[in-house]
Amino acid sequence: MTIDSGSILAAVSGGADSVAMLHMLLNHPAAHGAAPRKVAAAHYNHGLRDGADGDEAFVKSLCEQWGVPFVSERGAVPKGAGVEETAREMRYAFLERTRIERGLDCIATAHTADDNAETVLLNLTRGSGLHGLCGIPYRRGAIVRPLLRLSRDEVIRYLTERDIPWREDESNADTAYRRNHIRHGVIPALKEVNPSLTDAVTRLTASLCEDEEFLMGLAREEIRRHGAVFPANQLKLLPKPIAARVCRLLVLSVSPYPPERVHIEAMLDIAAGGNGRRRHLAGHLTVEKKNGNIYVLFTN
Repeated sequence: MTIDSGSILAAVSGGADSVAMLHMLLNHPAAHGAAPRKVAAAHYNHGLRDGADGDEAFVKSLCEQWGVPFVSERGAVPKGAGVEETAREMRYAFLERTRIERGLDCIATAHTADDNAETVLLNLTRGSGLHGLCGIPYRRGAIVRPLLRLSRDEVIRYLTERDIPWREDESNADTAYRRNHIRHGVIPALKEVNPSLTDAVTRLTASLCEDEEFLMGLAREEIRRHGAVFPANQLKLLPKPIAARVCRLLVLSVSPYPPERVHIEAMLDIAAGGNGRRRHLAGHLTVEKKNGNIYVLFTN
């Protein structure tokens, strides 16, 4: 548990990871001299499973037993392609809205070292670059992940030793979902090669994150030097790893969605051409070259 103090909104699904996280937040003291933690719990009911209402009732009951302020919300997720991503976006929007309404410092989610390993392998199958292979960050904005260095086995052991109940999500066994296929098929096979796979991936991501942060620091310095309207000629002069990250930062300065590699390549291609070039990248995102500069536009 690495959160020392402050006010925290714990995202609690009812599963083992989030129940253990809530218990740790309530029972592991903050650092010496730090103010006591203020903890509330939030649960989002997507209504996607038969057991969804049972999960919500379980978390509400648990919070009543532990004296934790509890808030929940329900939202119907449209069926079809992208249902997992849509459900995630709805859940995080609810968590951020609740955090702001209640005046809390951060949102704690219960991602573990196993989740990190799964994410790295999923990103690897997509051909991700260095950023994607860094895995799940400990902190992103107001979101913190205090269990990120704990394995799922350690979480289960923590709960069973204390006789703390949790809910099993039957959809976690459905290998039609890509993450579950990685979890139940790929990772067990890799653990036959290296039983300490999760620890190995944790070390890998820590090392890659150091490299990524160094390169991003160089890209940020370029933007500080030249501004958000970036000179195309300067972009062409930069080493490609830095230029690509400048493009990423330019997109993130106007868009809530990070660019894919194909978008970055398109931006570099436009920078190398003449003025008047314009290209729609994705969604509401457009890039153009005008007056020797690169402009990234995001329109709602």
